[in-house]
Amino acid sequence: MKKILFFIMAALLLGACSNDNSLENTNEQPKQKDVQKQEDTEKQIEEQTEKEELQVEEKKQEEDQSQGKSESQQPMTTEEATEIIEYYGMGENDELVSLVVEDEEIKAVVKLADNNLLSPKDLAVSSYSQASDEYLIHEGWEVLTIEFVNIGSISMNRSKKETNEVGDYFPTAEIEKNLN
Repeated sequence: MKKILFFIMAALLLGACSNDNSLENTNEQPKQKDVQKQEDTEKQIEEQTEKEELQVEEKKQEEDQSQGKSESQQPMTTEEATEIIEYYGMGENDELVSLVVEDEEIKAVVKLADNNLLSPKDLAVSSYSQASDEYLIHEGWEVLTIEFVNIGSISMNRSKKETNEVGDYFPTAEIEKNLN
């Protein structure tokens, strides 16, 4: 009797174990399918993102190239140069005698008004510095020459510019050295 009871218990135990294993296998298969689907979806999203980033980068490069070509190929106009010097390089009572743009050189003649605070040379250096800071933002010129009536002339090549966190500029010491 003990033997029969032992066999029945063993059969029940084996049956229960085999049912648990089949449940585990059936639970694992959907989990593996879900994981695979999720990985595929993530991979597709990643590939799509990479494609979009490449398209954005290519478009930006094309825009930069087209802008760079158009700006560097077009010389600054006399009107643009006049607006810049009048707004940034001259005081209220200063006079722009003449301005021309020839062969990528801006040539201006400015008559500065009397100033009780600065010497004429310091005023010329300050005026040139302010105007050149703005000119350096714009393309289409290589040399900036400003003659200050009864003071002297300052001429600098764009390649002599320096750059800091604010932008491009000509150092004041270099402007002063070029005042003739």
